[in-house]
Amino acid sequence: MKLESTSVVRMNNGSEIPRIGFGVFQNPPGESTEKSVLAALYAGYRHIDTARIYRNEESVGIAIHQSSIPRNEIFLTTKLWNSDHGYDHTFEAFKESNHKLNVEYIDLYLIHWPVYGIRLETWKALEKLYESSACRAIGVSNYMMKHLKELMKFCSIKP
Repeated sequence: MKLESTSVVRMNNGSEIPRIGFGVFQNPPGESTEKSVLAALYAGYRHIDTARIYRNEESVGIAIHQSSIPRNEIFLTTKLWNSDHGYDHTFEAFKESNHKLNVEYIDLYLIHWPVYGIRLETWKALEKLYESSACRAIGVSNYMMKHLKELMKFCSIKP
């Protein structure tokens, strides 16, 4: 298979995610992030990856809107931070991320890191967000095999 800027992979739920993405880890909030995301979008990137802890979601959202690229052509990932775990806290954090990004939905919402003791209730909240169509896919990041095995015994929706 030839890897191109338009290459995608199909996820468990049938959604497609671009194989090549632009991440904004360590990009400061403001003009620097806005310009870098705009440049990435104009260069052909269609997957933008941010996270609440990066503190640049608002800048990413501004760039997406400034790009004039239709929202349905951009795949947007953001992540739930450790201090936001727990059933109710997850909804609050999602709402804040969604507001900062200024979008109608998130394409992929990830648990950034597995937090001991509450990661399963956090996953239940992600399932609820997915079922309500607030996000198009849910998943995990930085999970080890033991975390994935635990989650697979518990989940209704596979990450």
